[in-house]
Amino acid sequence: MNAFRFAAVLSLLSAPVLADEVWTSDMGQIVYQAEEGGAAIFSFTNVDAYSAKLIIPGLAGNYSDRSSHAAYWIGQGAGACTAFMSHGDEPASSQWGRAQVVFDDPAFPTSLTVILGFCLDEPNIVIRGE
Repeated sequence: MNAFRFAAVLSLLSAPVLADEVWTSDMGQIVYQAEEGGAAIFSFTNVDAYSAKLIIPGLAGNYSDRSSHAAYWIGQGAGACTAFMSHGDEPASSQWGRAQVVFDDPAFPTSLTVILGFCLDEPNIVIRGE
């Protein structure tokens, strides 16, 4: 194998594939699902057992300089927020809120803590992903 091919293969192996980033929590899996418009999109099961998405602006493509990131989440179940929010083609939901995502280490792979709040409330619900 020539040096160019070796370098190309090595570069493919050094960066994680999105769906390869999966954390296990008490609520189930947290999965790095996609990247859209500079945001990383994680799927997870919310504390009320409904599917939800975590949208983390500015995290897309960042696998080596992670820290604490402001985010928001949108759930599928009935919510208590007075306004509705949507993401992509999904229907608007009144189940959403602010979030904070805190990585243990700056580089992939690492564990994380997701802190959720409902609506505009300060995040205070902790989900730990290993």
